[in-house]
Amino acid sequence: MKLVMTSNKIIGAVLANPIYMENGIMFLNRGNKITESVVTRLKRMNVTTLYIEDGNDEITLQEVLPAPIKLRAIKALKEIFEEVQKREYVDDKKAAAIVADVMSNINLSENATMISNLAPNDDISKLAVHSLDVTMLTLMVGIRKKYDEKKLMRLGMAALLHDIGKLFTNDKAHVKKGRALLKANSAIMSTTYMAVYYMYEREDGDGLFKTPAENVHEFAKILGICNEYINEISGSGQKLTLPHVAIEKITAEAISKYGSEVYKDFLDSVYCYPNGLQVRLNNKQKAVVVMQNSGFTTRPVLAVETNNSYKFCNLMEPKNLTLFIEEVMM
Repeated sequence: MKLVMTSNKIIGAVLANPIYMENGIMFLNRGNKITESVVTRLKRMNVTTLYIEDGNDEITLQEVLPAPIKLRAIKALKEIFEEVQKREYVDDKKAAAIVADVMSNINLSENATMISNLAPNDDISKLAVHSLDVTMLTLMVGIRKKYDEKKLMRLGMAALLHDIGKLFTNDKAHVKKGRALLKANSAIMSTTYMAVYYMYEREDGDGLFKTPAENVHEFAKILGICNEYINEISGSGQKLTLPHVAIEKITAEAISKYGSEVYKDFLDSVYCYPNGLQVRLNNKQKAVVVMQNSGFTTRPVLAVETNNSYKFCNLMEPKNLTLFIEEVMM
């Protein structure tokens, strides 16, 4: 199977992983052919990438969070958001239960992928899907930093609820409303609501509130970099960016925006070339990414196309060190 962008180029291809509506109803099951109307609907629902069959069975899909857990989390998070809109109150117990569920089921294998297989059908659903994606990645960074369970819970709560102010305003000032909503519940820790408030602050002091870096908690820096990455790869508010391009963009400004330690732990938690991605090597051979090498985000294991078949090529092996990925093909 291979990872492709949602476009008319894939009309007639066979879907390799199911796509779900965020209410739990299956929109399209694996094995179905993709039609023009399906492409149109997927674009409208912001499903930007998907997996299709290509005759290469070397790839086994692993999700960072299984679809049933994601669907359960989205349903519960929407209920929280709807309650906030009505009462301007955040139920900390319901939010903590979602974070605990994610923490218990998250797949930390380097070959697990954040698969785009939920199709939100309204603005609150889109907000919930985005918030869950940011939560997953933020927790992965926190685990990489060896946070204990209590710190992971506070960080996860900040990530899950980081955009809650957008229920009332859609500019960057939403963090002010978000902090106020979270602070109103005395059970929510200050490190959680201040991470939300300071998520747009930057290491060089050139952030939303021009706050000096030493006054910004590490949670806010982790939340900021993970939110930026998820926005980039999901095409939120702009053109979709592929993972390797998003990482290059973040890398160019990472030290001045987020600091070296947070950037390093973020980089170790994501992979430039997800499994199933088609690439071209500098020797002009076509290949598909089939496995990751932990700690080496640009040097995965490939299935190289040769005479209508595939052979493995580990870019970390000494004999392959002169090879590198020259182009992503989607």
